[in-house]
Amino acid sequence: MNTPPRPSLLRRIGILSITAATTALAVAAVAVGSSAIATRAESARSTVQTPPVPVRTVDLSLTESYSVDRAFIGQIEARESTDLAFELGGTVQQILVEEGDTVAAGDIIARLDTRTLVTDRQAQVAARRALRAQAELARLTTQRRQRLVEGGAVPTQTYDDARFSQAEIEARIAQTSAVIAGIDVRLDKSVIRAPFDARVAQRMGDTGVTVASGTPIVRLLASAAPEMRLGLPPALARDMAPGTPVRLALGDRQTVGTVTSLLPDLDPVTRTQAVMVALPDTGTLPYGETVAALLPQTIAATGAWVPVAALQEGRQGLWTVLTETDGTVGQEAVEILYADENRAYVRGTFDGPITVIVAGPHRVIPGQTVAALED
Repeated sequence: MNTPPRPSLLRRIGILSITAATTALAVAAVAVGSSAIATRAESARSTVQTPPVPVRTVDLSLTESYSVDRAFIGQIEARESTDLAFELGGTVQQILVEEGDTVAAGDIIARLDTRTLVTDRQAQVAARRALRAQAELARLTTQRRQRLVEGGAVPTQTYDDARFSQAEIEARIAQTSAVIAGIDVRLDKSVIRAPFDARVAQRMGDTGVTVASGTPIVRLLASAAPEMRLGLPPALARDMAPGTPVRLALGDRQTVGTVTSLLPDLDPVTRTQAVMVALPDTGTLPYGETVAALLPQTIAATGAWVPVAALQEGRQGLWTVLTETDGTVGQEAVEILYADENRAYVRGTFDGPITVIVAGPHRVIPGQTVAALED
């Protein structure tokens, strides 16, 4: 006969059955809940879409070269400059100008004390007047003796003596006139006159000083439009023919000068060739002020110009730009060949025309969808 199961074993089997059923129900509930949550999330994703970020773009094209301005420093010079001096020595009687004065061509700058010369001239003029009186007497005597000789009253020798005496007196008159002319020249050289329209740059003498011949009294700088002496490498100077316009930076403004001449020799120190450039009105810029000549230079290098705002610093000192293709953001690495305040000439991993994001690149990343607004 079979023995009936013990009550404790039956109880265990019941408890296990109930636990299994409860677990099955819990698993089913979790599965149903997860499925419902996933379905709801998928429904939310399908109904909410992020709009494309608007960015401003510009199309870039490759070029074979680029042009930049190279600045060469020159110096403003007066078109004419001279130190004025007396050709004769003497005592300075007057200096009629002060430093900074403006003078016109022919204006008297300074005078020497000429009292001695004036006295000598007066004496020579008086001597010439006496000689002219003697000459007139000799002329009358010669005429009378000529008539006497023709009448046979006196020998020919008497007439010859009178004629040669008259000639001697006339020669002495000419000699005296030459002395007077020499004194006039010395009187003229005792006055310094401005050789051209100018300004007085420096006064180097004073009234009452005794000066030697050739001692500078004043320095004049021409008032005419100034010019600039520009030192250039010979290779660049060869292209600067007379009449060539040159862009110049005068302080905080720009203007245009014109090449007037190219000096034939090289500076022994800088090994540059001097180019003289006529300047327009320089306003208040003084002589000796430096001026920058902006000369264009073409450099052969394949690349493209990009706005500085489009550049982003990459890894290890490299630079990148973000691109836009069919509404998707891309990235290109670039090398900066030249840059100024507003733009840079670059070459990089692109080998053809590209569209670069120039406004708002910090708001997007590669792979993101954007709406391009052409610049």
